Amino acid sequence: MVKKWIVILTACGLLTACGLGEKKETATKTEAASDEKKVNASEDEKATNEKKASASKAETDEHEQPLKTFDELTPEELRIPTVPMESPYGEDGNFKYVHTDKELARDFTDENNLIRFDLDEYPIRIMRTGNVDNVMNYSDTFIDLSENLSYKIQDPEEIEIAYQLFIDHPPVQLQGKEGIEYRSWEEATNMERGIIQMTILLSVPMNYLQYAIEQDEYDTEQFKTAQAEFKRIGDPMVLFPSPQTPLDYELYESIRTVHALWGKLGLYQKPEQDKEEFKILYDQTRQEVNNLFARVNYTLSEE
Repeated sequence: MVKKWIVILTACGLLTACGLGEKKETATKTEAASDEKKVNASEDEKATNEKKASASKAETDEHEQPLKTFDELTPEELRIPTVPMESPYGEDGNFKYVHTDKELARDFTDENNLIRFDLDEYPIRIMRTGNVDNVMNYSDTFIDLSENLSYKIQDPEEIEIAYQLFIDHPPVQLQGKEGIEYRSWEEATNMERGIIQMTILLSVPMNYLQYAIEQDEYDTEQFKTAQAEFKRIGDPMVLFPSPQTPLDYELYESIRTVHALWGKLGLYQKPEQDKEEFKILYDQTRQEVNNLFARVNYTLSEE
């Protein structure tokens, strides 16, 4: 189960560059301070944000244990939670569901003009256009085809927290602008939802790697586990949600870059012998994740 402190950790580690290994109270204060610096927000918006922050803090204090420091994390806590799903293949070894592009648009488009299948509805479909078959992921999650696993946040409350985290941190181009309206989670595309979930799910191993680099700890089980998780998520058999809008295609190019970097982190041989090069690769990956974070905020603000 994904814990709510992962979201707090992401806000600290990915966005504000605060120190690693800090306790939950410090991360919460950092997030609150960031909220207080927002400008040009209406009084109603401020009141709403304060209410949400108070509710989130109260809920966290009531239900969660204190956030561990990175040196206290176990290998198991560094593994990315997944959800098992039915194989998309039939007994003949082929994909079970094949549609023409026209059939998909006609029969499965929802009120938001998107095609979206739940995990129990076989979201992996073949879209046939002429003589070309394309494997499409019509879920809002990343799916590992080799293991029939989905990288999904299951708790609706954690989804709400993750979504709010993304829209609360606009890119520079949008900071200070008035009248920005974001599409809701329900209106977000599969691609946007998938990136939000994947970024949150990867936050702990992502931030742990920076801690390990800073502490010069490459031979621990925790480091090996964290690196193995990036190898797993960076595998070519992991499918992103298929793009369906013009902005989705922009995000698709970005996530392709990030996905390749995740794979490189996971496959890097003997990082303890090439510490500087490994750190450069890590820093590049981290920056691209930050850029992707900002791009999703931007796309969510567009109709």
